[in-house]
Amino acid sequence: MVVILFFSFVQAVGAADSDERLRWLRTEIARHDELYFKKAAPEISDAEYDTLKREMRALEKTQAQTVGDDRSGAFPTYRHREPMLSLEKAYSEAELRAFIDRVQRAAGGRQEMTWVIEPKFDGLAVSVTYEGGKLVRAVTRGNGLEGDDVTANVLTIADLPRTLPAGCPDVVEVRGEVYMSYAEYNRINAERAEAGEEVFAHPRNLAAGTLKQRDPAEVAKRRLSIVFYGLGAWQGAATAPVSQQALHVQVRAWGLPGVESFAVASTADEVWAAVERVGRQRASLGFPTDGAVVKIDAVAAQRALGASDEAPHWAVAYKFPPERVTTRLRAITLQVGRTGVVTPVAELETVKIGGTTIARATLHNEDEIARRDLRVGDFVYVEKAGEIIPAIAGVDLSRRVPGAEVFAFPDKCPSCETTLVRVEGEAAVRCPNSRCGAQVRRRVEHFASPDGAGIKGLGPVLIETLVTAGKVGSVADLYRLKREDGVSAAMLSEIERSKQVELGRFIFGLGFPGVGQKAAEEMAARVGSLTALMEEAGLSEESRALIVELVKLGVNPQAVMAVASGSLAGKTVVLTGTLPTWSRAEATRRIEAAGAKVAGSVSRKTDWVVAGEGAGAKLEDAHTLGIMVIDEARLRSLLEEK
Repeated sequence: MVVILFFSFVQAVGAADSDERLRWLRTEIARHDELYFKKAAPEISDAEYDTLKREMRALEKTQAQTVGDDRSGAFPTYRHREPMLSLEKAYSEAELRAFIDRVQRAAGGRQEMTWVIEPKFDGLAVSVTYEGGKLVRAVTRGNGLEGDDVTANVLTIADLPRTLPAGCPDVVEVRGEVYMSYAEYNRINAERAEAGEEVFAHPRNLAAGTLKQRDPAEVAKRRLSIVFYGLGAWQGAATAPVSQQALHVQVRAWGLPGVESFAVASTADEVWAAVERVGRQRASLGFPTDGAVVKIDAVAAQRALGASDEAPHWAVAYKFPPERVTTRLRAITLQVGRTGVVTPVAELETVKIGGTTIARATLHNEDEIARRDLRVGDFVYVEKAGEIIPAIAGVDLSRRVPGAEVFAFPDKCPSCETTLVRVEGEAAVRCPNSRCGAQVRRRVEHFASPDGAGIKGLGPVLIETLVTAGKVGSVADLYRLKREDGVSAAMLSEIERSKQVELGRFIFGLGFPGVGQKAAEEMAARVGSLTALMEEAGLSEESRALIVELVKLGVNPQAVMAVASGSLAGKTVVLTGTLPTWSRAEATRRIEAAGAKVAGSVSRKTDWVVAGEGAGAKLEDAHTLGIMVIDEARLRSLLEEK
């Protein structure tokens, strides 16, 4: 990305050029608003978007901001009792200090006042209304005055109380953010990657897209989270909190999910130190955060300062700059997933970012390459999207080698040379040949994985050998293997053992389209056997034929009752590190089957932290908060308690 020095630009260009640039900026920003707020599919990073907005404001010679509009047209709308504003942004220490100075002068020139500093959750803003103590409505920010009524979808959030305790106001709007925890984001992306599907670039996109789905049953398959940190309307005899700190206490007293950790400061130096702490800690947080929010603590001072049509005068969001490095794009390769989706991958000159060595980055699809105009040999900017996935954020065009060729996406599968297809309206390009070697290898790898049938020792190298030799063309062929096929007796024993693994794991391993771990467990509980699975609605003829083959080969996975069902009801467990025998997914399934919740971060509500090898910040948090830490053996004993 070429950085736009917009203040110099304003001075250097003529009025006609400025008008043309301003028209372009308004059109481009409107397009990006549509992508971000309504489609949850942004094309550029927050930093790039903010640069465009700031240039536009400079050209307009005003500091006015717009709230944006997330109304999709797919939901009924509802008018907020009190406007739901956005926040002014600060992008540097100097801008943050200027904001603090401006507020102090507006408040009468006091040198010190109390500030509250909170992590800025990166999700979708919502307002939830309780009337008579009962949850009646959940509405997105929308345009600040009215938003989409997403009540049915918000009610799928497990941590959200449906009622408030006695003594609450007659009517109260609690405001906050719907977001996707890193744990859930990683789970969903892992399933999509295994299926060869395009992964989500950022937890915020996933959370927003999920909340705007029309079917609450589909929303419930993804575990959204919610946090509250603000108030809208308040009606009734109950006394409203007189400070931001008191609000945080009240939110927790009502049993609502609140901000677990915030700082209090009295001077600009203390505020900046607190913001820097949030920046250092965010890598260990269980939720996405892209900044810190600084607010005046006293509600009386907030009211005195008031607000514009777009943002309050008493709060600011400091946005962390994205960590970005420059490296060379060595090549663009293609990988074929188990469903046939062909995903381009950027092969990079090795570079470090955020303490991680990066050599590859997903390019998502053919359109992404064209939009970025990526060419082999380019110097590219790499960021870690959502602090997790390496992503190419732009190209340094000033360093492009003359004659660099535009990348031509092939029309043949790189594995089997079948002509690729692209369904109208979809971004993905697919290989339609289900016998494609690359697809077979990925399907078998998925099936044999610990979360699937769990065939120990059946790794990529052996699978590659068997598929290349024509010994394995489907999962069923694993159960036809003999010693003369070059497979050890120990491996044959492992394959034989997998005939009777848990049915839910087996179904997940088969990799039916749209069937993740949770859906596989539900399906197993519903059908009870592999034979009965053939009657399940929605399965393709190819899937039914595979099940018939497996049954004929003596495969009989077991429908296992949940261990100690309900024995941990109401408990909250956090997993950290690598457990000795259970995968993270298996431990999660067993804990949830016993009625407990698996959380992504440690808080005072956590009952146990299960620590394995390599446990990090979550273990430290447990020690700090005095939360009991247990190992896998102790977890097993808890699950066996009646």
